[in-house]
Amino acid sequence: MHKAKKSTWMVIAVMIAAALVAPVVAGPKNNYMLNILISYCYFGILAASLNLLIGYTGQMSLGHAAFMAIGGYAYAILNKTLGMHFLIAVIGAVVISFICGLFIGLACSKLSTIFLAMTTSGFAKAVTLTITNEKWLTGGANGFTGIPKLTILGHKLGNFELYYVALAITLFVFLFCYRLIYSKTGRAMQAVRNAPIAAAAMGINVNGYKFLVCGISAALAGLAGCIYAVNMNYLSADMFNKTSITLLTMTVCGGMGSLFGPVAGTLVIGTLPELLRAFSGYLDGVYGVLIILVMLFMPEGIYGGIRSLAEKVMSKKKAGAPAKKEA
Repeated sequence: MHKAKKSTWMVIAVMIAAALVAPVVAGPKNNYMLNILISYCYFGILAASLNLLIGYTGQMSLGHAAFMAIGGYAYAILNKTLGMHFLIAVIGAVVISFICGLFIGLACSKLSTIFLAMTTSGFAKAVTLTITNEKWLTGGANGFTGIPKLTILGHKLGNFELYYVALAITLFVFLFCYRLIYSKTGRAMQAVRNAPIAAAAMGINVNGYKFLVCGISAALAGLAGCIYAVNMNYLSADMFNKTSITLLTMTVCGGMGSLFGPVAGTLVIGTLPELLRAFSGYLDGVYGVLIILVMLFMPEGIYGGIRSLAEKVMSKKKAGAPAKKEA
């Protein structure tokens, strides 16, 4: 099992502590800030799920938000329409998203990168059209309204409590990704990304791992959709139309093939819409320019760039430190 450095664990501890304190600093009744913090949670899960697909198996997806929509709507239908307990609804939504991900996994095993990207984009369009046209099930263009707030032991959770539930789920997802990546399965995934022909020659079932990762990635995206549905209490197909581009930007700019990459991407890209609210019509252009700049000056992403800079600073300090005199 992979052992993380002491400095890595310190960074993780600081990040978790900051995440725990953030809503208290923002204010328990500041719903605007709490909604932003909750969005970091479901976008973080989404970025981590896409990172498994792109960063660790080299499979391109331009329609990953479709699985978020599937998970959100599945939860809403199971919970509100069919009256199921929220835990059963979440499990059902994740399973449905997983099955849909396996469907895309069939394409992964047959298509190359560019054709796979086109296929996933088409799949997202098909999901959007289905949601819009099946009014009897999804509410159609008017959206799915009245999704119940999360209730635990008879207490209806506000945004303050919901944030901590979302944070706990997010931490669980990142722990799951950590365990997966540094397992035998994770090493096989990375072999599939780096040298699929050599991996197949060594007896690794390349198509089987692509198939599996697509399902896992979709299931995690569906879980993020559940959090989104509970937080917003309303769903519509339009909500997910541009999410795939935002998500791809988070994953690429944050740093693919790294556990911390999705975190960095989520914090930076997730904050941009709030900082550039006056220029909301130009956000897609901003994302495009940002991807170009990151690829030019930080090929390993924001996290990789920060890590490289820190390593250079530390090496200079060590080089400039006076040698200890021998006794």
